[in-house]
Amino acid sequence: MRCQRPMAPFHQSHLKMSDQDQITTLLRTYGAVLSTRSLPSVLNLYTTDGVLMAPNFAPSVGQEALKKSYERIFSTIKLDIQFTIDEIVVMNDKWAFARTTAEGTKYWIEKGTQESHHNQEIFVCRKDGGEWKIARYCFSSMKAL
Repeated sequence: MRCQRPMAPFHQSHLKMSDQDQITTLLRTYGAVLSTRSLPSVLNLYTTDGVLMAPNFAPSVGQEALKKSYERIFSTIKLDIQFTIDEIVVMNDKWAFARTTAEGTKYWIEKGTQESHHNQEIFVCRKDGGEWKIARYCFSSMKAL
């Protein structure tokens, strides 16, 4: 799946969809938002206490810390990726997790260079106000050392 355009907004209209379908929409929307580098859009996909765990950085906990992290990310890189959902497990009516991969090209904005991008990811999702949101997200590179 190529995530080049933002998906439809993720909101209450998704309640008629199954949990699995709602989470799929959430994750596809996240993949699309990465390519647009829209800070408000990415923050809206997280719970208020959401956590981003990126390699070589301390965890970003809560909306203010997430905002700072994504400002840094979006000002440093641009991604052109294919985002693949490998697994979604709904554990109960409030919690689920998903395993994904992202592959494509990472563009370093300041340097004007690019490199291959290949990550594996885990999303822990929580239903918040009737909507599935990202509660925890961590990733690691799959590029050979």
